Amino acid sequence: MKLLLSIIYLICTSLGLLFMKMGGDSLSFSLKDSIQFKIGFITCLGFIFYIASFLIWQKLLVSFDLSYIFPILTGIVQIIVLLIGIFVFKESCSITNVMGIILIIIGIILIAKK
Repeated sequence: MKLLLSIIYLICTSLGLLFMKMGGDSLSFSLKDSIQFKIGFITCLGFIFYIASFLIWQKLLVSFDLSYIFPILTGIVQIIVLLIGIFVFKESCSITNVMGIILIIIGIILIAKK
């Protein structure tokens, strides 16, 4: 169950960030004449996934040691987000990025060994 929650967390966090980036600058708030709050559908979808990931994160924090779960899942999120940037948004990837991914993977392996 914990592994499944972790995977769902990773998916929700990654999709939340993906859709918020895809939604661009669609969030607007205005106090002129009346209070207005507008948000695009894609950005809203991103918020929904991100809120879901936050709620799952709360459950994971209670279920695991913080010093174990935090570096592992945040490291994996960093790798996923970098890959999304490269493959979806056509962002560049430097040798520094690749070295960073390798170090994150080494860190995850070392932490997971306990």
